[in-house]
Amino acid sequence: MNEDNSVVSEETVKVPSYDELRRKYDGKWKEQKEAFWKHLKENFEVLTSQFRTGRQEVYVLTVSDFSDEFEKAFREFFHDTGYQASIGEAERLGSGVKKSKKLYIRLPDCYNGTA
Repeated sequence: MNEDNSVVSEETVKVPSYDELRRKYDGKWKEQKEAFWKHLKENFEVLTSQFRTGRQEVYVLTVSDFSDEFEKAFREFFHDTGYQASIGEAERLGSGVKKSKKLYIRLPDCYNGTA
């Protein structure tokens, strides 16, 4: 029964199966991961279009309950060990409570002129 004493049908209170809920969560994570990778790719393209070299900050990640997943996705995106993907220590953003971690990659040296 509902608060107003009306009968509630079983269909309106059906709880999804665990597997259905897991698929829904996985789908949401996949969307977030793809959007994150898109940001990484855009930032990477900016750095390389400027011929930046050495250790470069490619993204600032706000620390959250899902930070570990984003850190794994970052390392997965820059899986080539030459990029030496690394994650900085958590730092406070301004005077607030939020924290962030800088995500770094190493870009190869770029020499002007011919070899």
